[in-house]
Amino acid sequence: MGKRHYQLKPHHLRRLVTHIEKGGILDGHADVPEAVREHIYIEEQQKLEKKSRQGVGNIMPYPPININVLPSQASTSGIDGSLPKVSMDPMDIPLEILGLRDEAVKKYVEWHMPNETNETLKAGYRQICNVMLENGLDLEQIYKDQDPAFFIKKGVQLGVARLFVDDIQDWAEKAVRIHNIV
Repeated sequence: MGKRHYQLKPHHLRRLVTHIEKGGILDGHADVPEAVREHIYIEEQQKLEKKSRQGVGNIMPYPPININVLPSQASTSGIDGSLPKVSMDPMDIPLEILGLRDEAVKKYVEWHMPNETNETLKAGYRQICNVMLENGLDLEQIYKDQDPAFFIKKGVQLGVARLFVDDIQDWAEKAVRIHNIV
């Protein structure tokens, strides 16, 4: 096969001896029984696969596959010829926030308060609430943007701003579960 020479092992030689004892002829390579050839090829393939799994040797049964995922770019012609995009980004999954948007912001801020004893930190959450209402923002917008820097620029402490942005999904899921129980 492919003009390659394979080393015969004792069990291969025994099969060849059995072939001759049964009246078979073995004058050259062409006389090796097909069953013995297949057995040798299978063993060689298994040996190569084992080496490739262990990272030994340069011969692999299949070439390696590299998958590179790049962000999509809008087509310059204005026509997007790509396949529909399936998003795995949790930010693309809409939140189910119950009730009025401005009331949800206030409830979310209240939800954070029991986790703090420091009045400065509590004031930071109240400041975020005011900034959101003054700018007409709701929790879904903040969740999609994932940008605590917006609040930090408004004077909110780094940790408070990050927690506020990071915990929206957790709060929304708990609020939905509680609402469904009641």
